[in-house]
Amino acid sequence: MPRPSSMPHHSGTPAHAAARSRSHFAGWIAAIVAVIIVVAGLGIWVVRQGSGRQTQQLAAQTDLSKQASVPKPVVSHHGNSPDCPDTDCIALLVNGDLLFHPHLWQNFTVDSATNTSNGADFNFDPLFEPMKRYIDASDISVCEFETPIAKRGGPYTGYPVFAIPPEVVDAAAKVGYTACTHATNHSWDQGTAGIARLWDELEAKGIAQTGSYKKEADSTEPMVINSPTGGGKLAVVTGTVSLNGMTADHDWQVDRLRESEDPHHRSDIDRAVAKAKAARKQGADVVAMAMHSVQEYLDYVDSWQQSEAHELADTGAFDVIYGAGCHCAQPIEKYHNTWIIYGLGNAVTVSAPAERIVNNQGATARIQFAGEKGDADSWRVNRIDWVPTANMRQGKYRWCPISSDKPDGVCWSDSQDAQVRQRIQKVLYSMGADSSVVKEWKITKE
Repeated sequence: MPRPSSMPHHSGTPAHAAARSRSHFAGWIAAIVAVIIVVAGLGIWVVRQGSGRQTQQLAAQTDLSKQASVPKPVVSHHGNSPDCPDTDCIALLVNGDLLFHPHLWQNFTVDSATNTSNGADFNFDPLFEPMKRYIDASDISVCEFETPIAKRGGPYTGYPVFAIPPEVVDAAAKVGYTACTHATNHSWDQGTAGIARLWDELEAKGIAQTGSYKKEADSTEPMVINSPTGGGKLAVVTGTVSLNGMTADHDWQVDRLRESEDPHHRSDIDRAVAKAKAARKQGADVVAMAMHSVQEYLDYVDSWQQSEAHELADTGAFDVIYGAGCHCAQPIEKYHNTWIIYGLGNAVTVSAPAERIVNNQGATARIQFAGEKGDADSWRVNRIDWVPTANMRQGKYRWCPISSDKPDGVCWSDSQDAQVRQRIQKVLYSMGADSSVVKEWKITKE
């Protein structure tokens, strides 16, 4: 029977409607799951990317850390030291007095008709020239100016009150001396004017100096020298026991080391130590003390030398002590931990008669200091090379080494050279110097 038109129309049965409802729900579930999977995937990707960046950053940091932990290579400065046992070394050359008398300088006059020396009256280059190979085999070389100088052109005077030709400074500079000391018993021979002349000439030639002074401010400043080979800084302090009975206008004008009985003795020691301490503050790795004595022609140590050197050593302010002024080679001693070379004789001088034959002889020493630049406590003397010297070579005034390797041939004669070398060797070791540290300098074997 047909349905009336007013009855509602249904698309299907209740079972069909339920099926459609379940289908829609499953679709929504699938969509939600898909979204969760996508979001999770993105999260994992982001995490992995972040983790990768962290890993790279950590790796970079680790690499930087590794690089930072690698020590920088140690740069050594052995200089001219023959067997430097440490990071840095300084080789210091020292020798005795530059002692000029008229009979010496008269051998080096310049002929005015053929003068090519810029108007100089003297040319002392041949006298000094044989030293050059020894100076070149050292880092720093220090001379001892025994006497003041005259004006250019003179007048000149010899013993007992000296004013020597200033051309000596020219030759000292040309052979390569780095510095000179000039606190001696003759420092006041020409008073303030003589001190000023020597100071000005040395300064003009670029030679460092200490010992006597134009200005009080200079007298308190230590002489500190940079090793040209980079090994560190070396300072030299000096003093003389005597001014030959004269008195300077001002006590600061000449560095002194007066005897223990003198009321100024303590202040002299204190001033030397103060200079050493000032040098340390300026970066000196090594400080040497140069003593000038007056007891002459001895092959042993006099009472002032030993007591003064020991007192200076006991302060702990000095790495080495060496001396001149006696015009003779004297012993080498290790006192506690300080090496002392008591006397180096004359570097250059006129010949004296037989009763003062030691005047014609000397010793040059190369003192090797080893340590680490910037660490003053690490430095010590680990070697001293010595070479005996003559004041003549084959009848001409020349600095002449009497080493057994004969680098310049014979000085006086084979027999006399051998005799002098043996005598000086005996003197140098007479106070027990260790031969593994103190050695004859055979320059041709280096």
